[in-house]
Amino acid sequence: MSKVRQLARAVLSILPKLRLIDRPDVHRPEGLSVMMTVKDEEDWIEKSIRSIAPVADDIVVVDNGSDDATPAILKKLTKEMPETLRTFQFDREDYCAAVNYTLARTRFKWILRWPGDFIARTTGDLNIDHLVDRIAHLDPVRYYCIWLGPISLDGDVFHQIPQAEVEREPLGFVYSPDLHYEQVGRFEVLQIPWFYKRLDWRELYFFHMRYVKPARRILYRFFWTEWMSLTDKSSFPTLDSYVHHRIQDVYGTADLYEAMTRRIQDLAKDLVPYDKQRYGDYPEILREDLERPKYRLIYEGDRIVGRSDIQELRGR
Repeated sequence: MSKVRQLARAVLSILPKLRLIDRPDVHRPEGLSVMMTVKDEEDWIEKSIRSIAPVADDIVVVDNGSDDATPAILKKLTKEMPETLRTFQFDREDYCAAVNYTLARTRFKWILRWPGDFIARTTGDLNIDHLVDRIAHLDPVRYYCIWLGPISLDGDVFHQIPQAEVEREPLGFVYSPDLHYEQVGRFEVLQIPWFYKRLDWRELYFFHMRYVKPARRILYRFFWTEWMSLTDKSSFPTLDSYVHHRIQDVYGTADLYEAMTRRIQDLAKDLVPYDKQRYGDYPEILREDLERPKYRLIYEGDRIVGRSDIQELRGR
């Protein structure tokens, strides 16, 4: 953000303090709503919710058409957390609309956007309680938007794509009726009014199980943002139809399993072992996944050639 825009936001963010616009408590009571828009997150959805539940006053989960066990897991957790967890369905294949649907169902002043593959730290100096405590000490009559970033894991729980700096996005914010998401190119982007003060917090309070997913999901995710950015989807009304078209162009095959293998191999070219010295210990909630990982990259010598789940699929 340019210095001019930063200055403009800093000045305008004082408006609610001067009572020149409505203060946040006009719209919502104090508290933290966690918003989750999910699809096919059976591997991580339970641990994601359990890791964030201790600090949330309200958890809103919108299932955007899952075909796996995600709905059953959500049903079980809703019975266990009836006062906190609320679940909804949004089956239309329009992710940006689904995210806005989720936002509209939150209840409290502060909102934390929390994908279903985020896992919070629950111990140590950077545990999620510390993040919520920092939020609680901000000026209650101003609007804030906080840029946060996760530690990402890729391929399996033991690898990641190296990055000089963790990418951050506006994941924590005070509610106002003027907030909404718009599809901008390949991504849904939060439209933030000028009276919001931007905060950049670089501490890493959570992990993103970014590509620790089924190979099919990793393949589909590769083409998903392309499909989302299409202005005319009449030729490819569903992501599935687009993927089957594109694997011919990109991988020269109609075989989905071959395309999955090739995608994992392409991803593997960028992977390095998890940098524990830089990022610290894994969250305690992931101990079982470290001891008995569901996905494990396969090496031949020092080269990654595949992953355990693809071998299992081909062996059936």
